[in-house]
Parts: sequence; structure tokens; C-alpha cells
Amino acid sequence: MHEWVKVQLKEYSNANAEERQAWWITIKWYFGYCAKKGLGEPSNRENGKVFWREAVLPTRPNEWQKKQWGDALKWFFQEISARDIAGPKLRSAIRRRHLAYTTEKAYMGWLRRFQAFLHPREVMESEAGEVVNFLTYLAEEKRISPTGQNQCFNALLFFFRYVREQPNVDFRGATRAKKRIRVPVVLSQKEVTRLLELLPTKFRLMGRLQYGAGLRVNELLRLRVKDLDFDRGQLSVRAGKGDKDRVSVLPTSLVDFLQLQVEQARILHAKDIKAEFAGASMTEALARKFSVARRELSWQYLFPHSRLVKNPRGEELLRHHALENSYQNAVRNTAKKAGIEKRVTPHVLRHSFATHMLEGGADIRTVQELLGHASVETTQIYTHVMKKPFGIISPLDRL
Repeated sequence: MHEWVKVQLKEYSNANAEERQAWWITIKWYFGYCAKKGLGEPSNRENGKVFWREAVLPTRPNEWQKKQWGDALKWFFQEISARDIAGPKLRSAIRRRHLAYTTEKAYMGWLRRFQAFLHPREVMESEAGEVVNFLTYLAEEKRISPTGQNQCFNALLFFFRYVREQPNVDFRGATRAKKRIRVPVVLSQKEVTRLLELLPTKFRLMGRLQYGAGLRVNELLRLRVKDLDFDRGQLSVRAGKGDKDRVSVLPTSLVDFLQLQVEQARILHAKDIKAEFAGASMTEALARKFSVARRELSWQYLFPHSRLVKNPRGEELLRHHALENSYQNAVRNTAKKAGIEKRVTPHVLRHSFATHMLEGGADIRTVQELLGHASVETTQIYTHVMKKPFGIISPLDRL
């Protein structure tokens, strides 16, 4: 929503440039607070009240600050939210079709960028040709990745089909982003050891489990107590990429630590039950199918959030999983402390798992199954970063 709001604020004539700049700072603060607290869409006035009560008032602002911040929020809700037709319609269409909340956030984000691109023309009056121009702009001017452009294509296709009610809309003719083949960043076993040893205690088990089982970040964070099978030495990944389930290895060296983590989740869950909170967060479809599961220990997250958060699609307080940003920042900062001169993100641990498995003699089909790749060609990329792949020795080393 940032870009769309910014272009409209820039043209607002009832405030001078200095006021608009101050308002923009306040609005960004508000947007960031909504994202950090998982409040959902900033255009919801209730979220504005929460922001004012929990973020603004505790700072004990002066009267002039109160007025300035209040004017910024008043402008946002009166000039943006009240006139926004496309946003609520798209959100309603997404929820009627029970799409994931992550999909809702992505689609809403692309709608806002398209609105900023069209401004001052209204998005409800847009035509297919303008979408083609926007997709071309993303590829040629913004140098966006093919994945990002495809996501934008799907979002606007959904918007035209189910909001604009144009099922036969045609977006052909756009310049497509060039697909780039990237060699994954992989850590050596020594580097992995240093990284995992230096990770803050709060995130150390998460890092070890991600590397030990080859999980994506969201798969790691969404693990529930019931997904661990200590007797069989495996863990279940539910609704992974492509909404597919799979099974991965459960590292034997982590069994004691994971059992302790389950016990900590049990203690926190007992406190939550005593406080009569709504339960663990889950998709709407699961919540309907397993109406009492939210309050059962087996459905609690293995790595729960330290605080209760508001359901972005409702009003009840739920126990969500640990935040992705906190874990990502911990891994990045620890890599720097460890002196690892590579671009390290949590996903690098998954790359390292695959590469080290292949270097250890594992069959590529086995690694494919553990990673959840649809095609073995995706898994083959790791053969390019193996230590001496295929036993090849540089001719220089033979001199």
C-alpha cells in the first residue's frame, strides 16, 4: 500500500510540503506497526485505534505531536480508506474462495502497486492493456524476477476475473522477465558448525532443525507438536510449497532438545488454556474442520510466538508461530559474527543440507523427496556446488 498512498499524499493540496512529509512518516510508522503486530489490513479503522492506544499514547507525545499524528491518520482513513473500492472487493473475493492469508497479502500488495502505476486513473476502470503495460514496466524498468512478475500476473488476473467480472480477459503481449539461473549459496560443514554454535539460544534449535531436515523457513515455523514422530525418526511437513505434504528426516541428535521444546510448548499451552484464549492459529478451512483442535496440545506450534496476536481475518486472540523476520535477522547477524563472507539467509541452511547430502553419497531422488521438489531437475542444481562434483579434479592440481 505504500506506493499508492505516497502518490496520493504527494498531490494532496490541503497540506503543505512539510506537513505531507511529516504525515508520511506517521503513516509509515502505522503501516509498520500493523505488519509487526500482525493486525492485517491498515485500512481497518479498528487497527488505527489499536495503533493509537498501544503505540502512540505510551510515547506521551506533546500536543502538537498528537495533532500532527492524528491529522495524518485522519487523512489516511478519510481520503484513502473511505474511497477505496477495489481493495475491499478483492479481499472479499479472496476470502470467499478460501485462499491462504499469505496469498491475500501478496495479491493485495500487487493491486496497490498497480493502483500507484495507474494513478490518477481508477483501478476499477482499468483495461487489460494497462495490465500489459504494467507487467512490461516491471520487467524492463524494475528488472523484477520472473517469479515476482508471474505472481503479479496471477493477482491481476484474479482481480479482473472475480472483481471486475471479466473471465475472458487477455494479458498477452507483455514483456516477460528473463529467467535467470542462479547457483545457490552453500556453506561448508565447518561454516555451518560455526553458524549454529553462535546462533542465539532462542534460535539455535530452529537453525539446527532447518539444516538437519532441509526445511524451508515457513515449513520450519509452521511445525506443530503432532508433526514430530520420535519413534520413526521423521517429521511431517504439512501444506508445503504447492500445498503438498511430505516427510523428512528427524535428526537423532536433536531428539532430546525437541522433546524439551515440546515440554516448553506444553507449559505455555497450559497457561493459555487457563487464560481461556482462542487457541493456536490455523487456516479457516482447518478451523472449520477441526473446531476444537485449536485448544489441543498436538496442534500447538513447536516454536510458538511469545505473545498472543490478533487473527488478521477476525478479532480473536490466537497463539501464532514465531516471527519469520526475527529468525532471519538472527541468522544474518550471526553469519557476520562468524566471519562468513557469503550472503547468508536461513534458506542457505536448506541449500547446505541438500549439497551435503549429495556429497555424502545420498541418491539424488532421495534428496528430491526430502526437499519436496516436484522435478529432479530442480534438485540437480546442487550438483554444481558440490565439493569436487562428479569426482572432477582441476587440471592445475595435476601439474
